[in-house]
Amino acid sequence: MTYGHDLPRDQSLGHLFREDGGYEVLDMSRPGKSNMAIAVDTYKNYRDYDVFVIGWTYSSRFGIKYQGQDMVFFAGFQENQRDLEPHTLDQAFINVYKFFYTVFESPFCDDLSDMMIDGIVSLLEKENKDVRAFSWEPRKIINKIHYPYIAPDLRFDDGHLNANGTKELYQFLQNLSDDE
Repeated sequence: MTYGHDLPRDQSLGHLFREDGGYEVLDMSRPGKSNMAIAVDTYKNYRDYDVFVIGWTYSSRFGIKYQGQDMVFFAGFQENQRDLEPHTLDQAFINVYKFFYTVFESPFCDDLSDMMIDGIVSLLEKENKDVRAFSWEPRKIINKIHYPYIAPDLRFDDGHLNANGTKELYQFLQNLSDDE
């Protein structure tokens, strides 16, 4: 559940787990995915897998389904390429974005994300799943997740991990089960 924005798919975290780690991988990541979408996808699939690698994202991301399409809302994200009529899509973005960020301030988004993270991690642990969850944003949660440090020289200018940063994150996540 972590995409690897600006990386070729053969340098993604999912690819590293598949090719280097030898895991059977269901990669449900996509650019800009919200914590809500991550939580729902994890919930829908928790019975079918033993190991879950979940990169929780920033609380300010919000995702919905609209006419069967995934739509992601957060400042600066322009990659919602959909089969919807451009005017319909533009109007949906304007309406949802204005409503969400006007009505729900930052503390609400933080609390909602923390609640979803705690709920999913608790469920996975209750089901004896191997959970390797991390976040780039500090959380106020009950369950333990990790906050890996990836040096700035292992990132693109926008903060996303480059290929070497993704390899470092992969090694960090692989070593979690040995350390715990």
